[in-house]
Formats: sequence, C-alpha cells, structure tokens
Amino acid sequence: MHDQDTICKKPNICEQEMCARRLCRSCRFRRCLDMGMSREALQPRRDLIGRRKKKPTQIQFYQNCVSTIPSTSGSEVTPSPTNHLLIPQTDILYSSISDGNNNLLDLISSLAATDKAIRARKFEMIRARTEAKRLADVASKGSRVVQQHDTLMKIVLCSDLCNVTQIEMFSMLEWVQTIPAFSSLHLPDKMLLLKRFAMPCNVIEYGYFTAQIGLDDVWLISNGTCMPRSVNVLPDESKTLVTEDRKWRQEKLYKQMTDKCIDGLVIPLRRLQLTPEELVTLKILLLFSCGNHTQKEEVTSFISDESRKIALEWKNKVIAALFQFYRSIGHKSAAERFGNVILLISGIVSAASSTLESYQIMRLFKFANFDRISEQLLFDID
Repeated sequence: MHDQDTICKKPNICEQEMCARRLCRSCRFRRCLDMGMSREALQPRRDLIGRRKKKPTQIQFYQNCVSTIPSTSGSEVTPSPTNHLLIPQTDILYSSISDGNNNLLDLISSLAATDKAIRARKFEMIRARTEAKRLADVASKGSRVVQQHDTLMKIVLCSDLCNVTQIEMFSMLEWVQTIPAFSSLHLPDKMLLLKRFAMPCNVIEYGYFTAQIGLDDVWLISNGTCMPRSVNVLPDESKTLVTEDRKWRQEKLYKQMTDKCIDGLVIPLRRLQLTPEELVTLKILLLFSCGNHTQKEEVTSFISDESRKIALEWKNKVIAALFQFYRSIGHKSAAERFGNVILLISGIVSAASSTLESYQIMRLFKFANFDRISEQLLFDID
C-alpha cells in the first residue's frame, strides 16, 4: 500500500474496540479487502500521510508565478505593475527610511560644522584684537614688561569684557543667519528672539570655553581673562596686577554671578563633555524657546503663532537629528544623555540672569562702555 506498513500494531484488539473513533489503518484496509474491494481500487497517492509541506509565502508564490509565465520573445518577462501589488514594497520603505535618517544625520553634522567654523573665526578676531592691544602696550610700557605679563593669568577688565562681548554678538548674529528656520520668521519675532537669546548665548560660549580649558574656580571669557571666585585663588604673580578697586568689585559686585556661572554651568559642562552636535542643539533649543518666556502677562511680548509653529517644528527636527547622531555612534542611553543636556538649560538661564545684573551694574556706574549693538541686544535699548 504505497510502501505503508500493513501490519496491525494491536492484533485482534482493534476489531473489539467498538467505541473507538476508527480502526487502525491496517485493519481498516484488511476489512475493505474482506468486503470485496480490490487493491486496484485504491486511489494512487491518496492514502499517504507524511510531513506536510509548508505553504509558499506570498513573495515565493509571486516569484513562482512569474517564473512560469511563458515568454514569447525569448527574453525574461518583466512583472507588470499589477503583479507588484502582491508583495509588500519593503525595499522602497526601507530606502525611504534610510534616506530620511541620512538627511537627519547630514543636518546635525552641517549645523555642528557651521557652529564650529563660526566659533573659530570668532577666536581669530579676538586674537587679532588682543595682539593689537599688546602692540600698543609694548609701545607704551616696553616689551619686557609686556612679555612678563603675557605669562600671567589676568583678571577681566571692563575694556576686555566690552571688546569680547561685541565680537560675541557679531558671531551670534552670523550664526542665527545659518539656521534655515530663523530666516522664515517675521522681523519683529526675530528681534524678540535675538534679544532674549543674546545673554544665554554669551553665557553658553563662555561656559563651554571655560569647561574646555579645565581651570578650577574661575570663569573665563573668550580672550582668556578670568573672573575668579576669589582673588586669592589667583597665582601670587597675578594678584599683583589686580588693583584694590578691582578686587573690591570682584568680591562685592561680581561674586554671585561668578559662583552661579561656575557651579551652574562650568561644572556640569565639564562633567558632560558636550559634543559639537549636542552644543549646537542646545543653542537652537534656547534660541527658539526664548520667545515664550514670561514674567507678567500684561507686559510680556510673544512671538506670533506662525513663528511659534515654525520654531516648534524646527526644534523637533533638530532633536530627531541629534538622536539619529546618537544611533550612528552606537550610544546605548541616548534618552538619558539628552535629558542631561536639557537639564543644562536651568543653569544657563540662572547664570544669564545673574550675568545680566552684573553687566547692568557696570553700565550704571560707568565701569564699562558697551557698543550700540550689544546694548540693543543685551539690555533691550532702542
């Protein structure tokens, strides 16, 4: 029987089990023969029971159908557009996802590279001005005195602060013009965002620079001069360059600002070691969030709904690009890392507020003379 076993496994027992669901195959076949059925009546290949073959998948079925289509021209038959509906377009889907991820990765890389290039140009401008000032000092004080002072850590002078602040504002204006979404905003909204972002941007740049240098208990501005927690932390040679009047201002007027900047920003930045991609993301989030800060409803200006929508879409896009960067480098805790980056915002806002108060004191008592653009952006002076 098609090479099947025809011997009963339980001889003389199967026929006695009348309540059984069915007889065994051997007894059933023998009983059919006893009733007069011939072996020739057995249907060919019908009585086989073996391992069932797995049904072909939809893709295999489609491929088999295509391979069996006769070709009248002798060439391979190209499936029609209708046949393509039989299989999912996974290749197209994966290709579009891959292209989207690559676009996000290109976006964050481009933003980081642009920010880095603008920062490099900023330091070139600062070095040029510092060198010009040094040459003027050589002419008035002599080269030996200037060379001795070059090796010392110097405390920030108001003239240094004004010059560096001006360059920082120019760099900020250059940077925001490279943000595609910023150019789409209305002019009043641009001005509102710039004025509220100016001091946080200033603080971020100083904090990032200080964290990279690695000095403790000092707050550096971009030309390398510093505001110490206390004048006593400076080397003895540097202390001799600090006048009593400048020492008093540092201890009484600027200490709170210095402590907030160091504790709230420099230390976290040094611990996190931000990548260029994270730094530019942080700046963009702050830029497009500053227009929504409120103090009192009746005196607070808001950006328009259209600009707010553009800003929200751009922030979400940049965040998605940063997470794509995390995936590209194999970061295992991207969400936690991004959360730590976001937590820096509170320290930035606190440091910016305290710094603005100190700058206002400098203006009030005529310690510093800021340029017109810096005054418009930092102090909202028309």
